[in-house]
Amino acid sequence: MGNRVDLGDASNLHLGPASVTYNGRNLGYTLNDSVSIQVEQESTEILPDQSSLPVKDIITGMTLNVTMTLGEVTTANLDLLPGFSGGALSDPMGTDLLAGAKALILYPLSDGDTNVYTFPKASPMMTGPIQFARTTPQGLELNFKCYFDSAGGTALTVSQKPV
Repeated sequence: MGNRVDLGDASNLHLGPASVTYNGRNLGYTLNDSVSIQVEQESTEILPDQSSLPVKDIITGMTLNVTMTLGEVTTANLDLLPGFSGGALSDPMGTDLLAGAKALILYPLSDGDTNVYTFPKASPMMTGPIQFARTTPQGLELNFKCYFDSAGGTALTVSQKPV
């Protein structure tokens, strides 16, 4: 028999909601299990002349999105979205999302996740309905499109929660 391998702590699998700060303002909490950080990278094969086997692959594209459902639908939270002002929606066509991008910080509430996730430039967009249901909490479905803070800079920093 081989040596026992430490497989981690199963209690860290259920992380739950997070506190969300955007542009220095706390937006409240997310609904359980609604936060998702998605990094998609694309690569291109480099092929030598007259060969079908690639010599290497290089990264040629990347997108970073953070989706969540905020547990509070407020006029102030709606006003973060392109086109909203004072709770009224105007035509957002042509809005430059990068120019309006601000810092997004996620603080998971679970003791199992000791990380703080910081996105220096993120811009929110609404991605789903505001539902009126008797048994489901009302939430604001958001997708934050994230950008690099500068050429060669960072798009995500993972640090430890302060003690």
